[in-house]
Amino acid sequence: MKRSAAVAALVLAALPGLAADQPKDKKDKDKKAAAPTAVDPLAEADAKVAAGDLDGAAEALTRAAAAPGATGEPSLRLGRVREQQSQYDVAIDAYKAAADKLAGPAKGEALGRMAVLQQLRGMAEASATAQAAVAADAEGVWPSIALARLRAQEGKGDEAKALAQKAAAAGGGAAQSALGAAEEARADLAAAEAAYRQALESPDQKILATIGLARVLRKTGRAAEAEPMLRQVLADAPGAVDAYKESARVKLALRRGREAMEDAATAAVLAEGDPDAQKLVQEATVAKALEQAAQGNVDVAIQDLTKLRDEKPDSAVVRVGLARALVVKRQADAALAELTKAVELDPSSAEAQAQLGLVQHALKGDAKGALGPLEKAVAADPTNVEYRTQLGAVLVDLKQADRAVAELTKVTETTGYAKPDGFIYLGAAQLGAKKYSAAVPPLEKAITLAPQNAQAEAYLAWAYFGLKDSKAFVAHAGKAKALGHKEPTLLDYLGRVEKGEPIK
Repeated sequence: MKRSAAVAALVLAALPGLAADQPKDKKDKDKKAAAPTAVDPLAEADAKVAAGDLDGAAEALTRAAAAPGATGEPSLRLGRVREQQSQYDVAIDAYKAAADKLAGPAKGEALGRMAVLQQLRGMAEASATAQAAVAADAEGVWPSIALARLRAQEGKGDEAKALAQKAAAAGGGAAQSALGAAEEARADLAAAEAAYRQALESPDQKILATIGLARVLRKTGRAAEAEPMLRQVLADAPGAVDAYKESARVKLALRRGREAMEDAATAAVLAEGDPDAQKLVQEATVAKALEQAAQGNVDVAIQDLTKLRDEKPDSAVVRVGLARALVVKRQADAALAELTKAVELDPSSAEAQAQLGLVQHALKGDAKGALGPLEKAVAADPTNVEYRTQLGAVLVDLKQADRAVAELTKVTETTGYAKPDGFIYLGAAQLGAKKYSAAVPPLEKAITLAPQNAQAEAYLAWAYFGLKDSKAFVAHAGKAKALGHKEPTLLDYLGRVEKGEPIK
């Protein structure tokens, strides 16, 4: 027993020494097994994105981008994640950091994405960034998208469309958004709406596509439909300057100048160097004054706008607003003076040209003098159905029936158009061309939109007179008379036909 105990003691005493004598490779294996496994931050970020944890993904990518010797890839991925979170300024910074380290297609993507966000934020650098993206990767999808949006902004619709279509060949909602912008620039609002709605199917295009769609809805007379869409965009992406600007324009279209002022002012603060936002502030200020005029406070509105004009004598927007207030007072000559100066200051202003034509036509009765300004207004803003409607009305008065039909057909075929004016003038143009059958459908449509419109009833009566339909003529001429129409010739023929005289 004593010997066995002694042996055991010797064995125990020798154990530490045995551990020290183990082979080195065995020790290294044990250390590796005990050490925690290093996690690839890019793989970690991908997993978190897949799981919907964008904050976690951003944290992992931020660590990866800050690591010594990091490439631009973590920053590029970080920009994408921040863009999904609508954190546009942070995304722009990430894309810039990525572009500084990357080359070729990856650099082109970083710069292209950055240019699109800079446009959304109303930043002047967007143009240079888009050009730099193309220089980095002339055939890349994102450089093409960025340049397409830039060309659309410049009004070069055909060039923009070619670029967007090239990008669309590779698929993706961003290319569809760019195609929508291109179609807008080409004045094909139906195609633009279709492209924006298709882009909405891509979750990453929710903001840009919604803003574009809202703009198309406003341009086609559906501003009320656009407003709640923009409200949601601003809730989701409060840094989207373009959304504030479009929201202001929608509220201007809905004649809510005070509310438009809030959005315009916010856009101007968020994008200090954006001249478009500054111009919108002036437009909203004018709209507020015109609201007073509409409420009966015309003299107050004229006083406020005159003061503003004296403070900003080089503002075409303010002069147009003052002219509109003067029109309410039927002060045609004073309004014409302001509008003449406005078009001198800004010949490209569609609104100034349109108002000049309207005053010439409606207040001065000078259709010939109104033609030139209205043609310029339509050329400057071909998607504006109001300007084109007024041009059509002037062409009707000038007895240029074929041109009037062409212009007014564009108006009435515009998606969502539902105002009686365009249909009434189109019917009148067809009457002028002695196309009585063609005049009936637009005039009937006008009456469904405005059942108490005496002029529409009178035109429809004349259409049926041309068709020698006595019964329909009496019905519509009688309705026109009941609604207060006083044209002597129509009333004379109505009396004669009612007595049984046939239409010859």
